[in-house]
Amino acid sequence: MRFFEGLREEKEIKIRYKELAKAHHPDKGGCADTMKEINNQYELVMRGFYQSAGKSTFEIDELLINDALMREKLNLILMIEGLTIELCGSWIWVTGDTKSCKDRLKELGFFWAAKKIAWYWRSDERKCRNRQGMSLEYIREKWGSQAITRKNWLIT
Repeated sequence: MRFFEGLREEKEIKIRYKELAKAHHPDKGGCADTMKEINNQYELVMRGFYQSAGKSTFEIDELLINDALMREKLNLILMIEGLTIELCGSWIWVTGDTKSCKDRLKELGFFWAAKKIAWYWRSDERKCRNRQGMSLEYIREKWGSQAITRKNWLIT
């Protein structure tokens, strides 16, 4: 955890992340691989911070949702009525009335998880090789869960 080493306060971690993002973001001339590593480390540090603080979920925070593709996917599916959308770690899970919009979800790159009876999306960097058949409830407990609605999501 070289980028956030020695930081113990939430505010310090967020300030460091902003500084690193300004310096290393590809749009600012930085390296995409370095920025991915910073994002991965930030997510791990924040998850650890929230878990040690006794919080079960993340607050919606643009710093936690820094992936432009993830924001795009959220913005598009928020327009579909009848869906229940939640973030579990860095994955988007969709339940609710999905049958009527399954073709649209497929078109957007979501995958059907039959055992969980839910659709999911994750970036290629977040692909998981774990095939142990974790339940959606287990995933929520392990990674935290944050419901996403039009009211609590600022469309960017």
